[in-house]
Amino acid sequence: MSGGGTETPVGCEAAPGGGSKKRDSLGTAGSAHLIIKDLGEIHSRLLDHRPVIQGETRYFVKEFENED
Repeated sequence: MSGGGTETPVGCEAAPGGGSKKRDSLGTAGSAHLIIKDLGEIHSRLLDHRPVIQGETRYFVKEFENED
């Protein structure tokens, strides 16, 4: 009833020797780099409104010029 079955895979992933521990830390650093890169892309798509504002401005100017 302790739920040890769900914790077993985590225990299996732990480094059985000192050499594997080094590989795990390198993998984590590589993963962290990819995560930071992905976060930068997400930030630029969601929070950088300049391309949208520029498009809306061009559309407004084009429509305003056509009303003359």
